[in-house]
Amino acid sequence: MLRVAFLFLLCIRVVHAEQATELEWRDLLPPVQPLADALADTPINIRYDLGFISKVIVDAENGLINREGPEYRNAMSLLDRHRAAGVDVDTLLASVGDRDRAIQQRGEKVNKALDGKLVRLPGYALPLEFHERGVTEFLLVPYVGACIHVPPPPPNQIVLAQLQSAFEVEDLYDPVWITGRLSAQPASSELFHVDGLARVPMGYSMQVVEVERMK
Repeated sequence: MLRVAFLFLLCIRVVHAEQATELEWRDLLPPVQPLADALADTPINIRYDLGFISKVIVDAENGLINREGPEYRNAMSLLDRHRAAGVDVDTLLASVGDRDRAIQQRGEKVNKALDGKLVRLPGYALPLEFHERGVTEFLLVPYVGACIHVPPPPPNQIVLAQLQSAFEVEDLYDPVWITGRLSAQPASSELFHVDGLARVPMGYSMQVVEVERMK
């Protein structure tokens, strides 16, 4: 037992001897080429309408709105109006869909160069479960409200923080710095939010050796 304890303390000392690299959230994004804007030559009013129409169609397909409701009818009316004016809205909408899918796919990619690195990252602690003595796991997210009140960030903007000892969370979204060994491997966890239980995908996890409250 003494040997195990000694080796554990030795590992902790080695980690602290190594200088942690301070990151920003943009550092978690993999290097990619900018996406081309398929609507670059489209008038701003049509761009705005296409964004609205595209969102409404996706929401209807996902069962979030009723196809008989006013929002969907308004979107279809705009669609018919642009078609009647000679605008090739179907091709433009396909371009919008392709871009949205490309953005989603990019959000699932991680920066492999960070795998195994000792890093320090700021963010907001969103506990997965509350315990009397504190939490041993939480999601680190880049902004308040993520995953509960608004759509979750892309997976490469969520870190699963796994702590060696319990941390007392004072409230949802405590602002903290976490330091530890980063793993650039996809994972997921269940989380309660305003619409019930949901599985949240994350691109990173961290074996945390230190949590610091922001001052």
